[in-house]
Amino acid sequence: MRITLAGSCLRLLLAASASLLVAAEQPASAQKGPQERPAQPLVLENQGSFFVGGRLKHTTVDGNGRGLFGVGPEDDIMVDQMYVQYEIPKDHGAHTPVVMIHGCCLSGKTWETTPDGRMGWGEYFLRRERPVYIPDQPSRGRSGFDATAFDKAKLDSQPASGLPRIFTAGRNAAWKVFRFVPEYPAVYPDEQFPVAAFEELAKQVIPDLNATLVAPNPTFANLASLGSQLRGAVLIGHSESGFYPERAALMDASGVRGAISIEGQCPAGLTPQQLATLAKVPTLIVFGDHIADSPVTAWANILAGCRQFVQELATAGGDATLLSLPDAGLKGSSHMLMQDLNNLKIADLILDWIDKHVERSR
Repeated sequence: MRITLAGSCLRLLLAASASLLVAAEQPASAQKGPQERPAQPLVLENQGSFFVGGRLKHTTVDGNGRGLFGVGPEDDIMVDQMYVQYEIPKDHGAHTPVVMIHGCCLSGKTWETTPDGRMGWGEYFLRRERPVYIPDQPSRGRSGFDATAFDKAKLDSQPASGLPRIFTAGRNAAWKVFRFVPEYPAVYPDEQFPVAAFEELAKQVIPDLNATLVAPNPTFANLASLGSQLRGAVLIGHSESGFYPERAALMDASGVRGAISIEGQCPAGLTPQQLATLAKVPTLIVFGDHIADSPVTAWANILAGCRQFVQELATAGGDATLLSLPDAGLKGSSHMLMQDLNNLKIADLILDWIDKHVERSR
């Protein structure tokens, strides 16, 4: 069976990352870590967390209409803020900070320890002397979400039909959309995702509440602000957030030294002015394997769109690269390529690109 995604295919592609509610069987040892830990200790200069952005909103704060301990059902709350966790290695030198943004229905956990207990990109980039900043998108994880619409619906001051969409997808959709195999529970012969630890990926799922956000998505401005605060950063987006680095640059490119878009839907119909802005930012687009033979036909269209986007940036005088992992000799990479068995080899290709296209151009 062939599946065609209509409309906003990126939404479904990313969203399918989500619920994974019914997990594949796995041996207990498959999810127990840590594994493959380096003998050398990881030495940090600093670590911590902070928030970027946010705005005060006077709103209903209690769906029961009573408030906290009887102190009014309305109050001022903070919304649209973005939580950021950071670690800075001791020997980072002049390396450009890296910001890693998760996709739909997930959180910053995407970049941490892999589902089967191996080193994730967050730690690996640190060991390669890069300061690492990992946000949770507004409406997700520790960034929280604006519950106003749900409280109002409970109080009958707003119809339930007007509630924002909450997206969740299941195991079978994720199995296909993430290109583990055409049909659960089989896998591609060269599949690199650790499918025995699929249940651990399922535990990372957070319902997608982006529909509660105002337009444009405040994540774009928050990422641009974060880049400026860091005095320049490489932004890495994945899936739903694949084009977020470029969106941030279109708002304020001053802090965006590089844009890396992993398995996301590239834009079409950009104006000459927008292309001129993005052409000033070195850009890398990354795709995994099994695009052509995926039962989700949207993948081939998305890849073709990104090839066109790279060509448009090059025509506008930009430094743009499309990295196809199978063409680079890395076969079997899934949509969750930062968690694949060959994830560190992929990270090396990206780090090499950063060194050549971002750091040497400074």
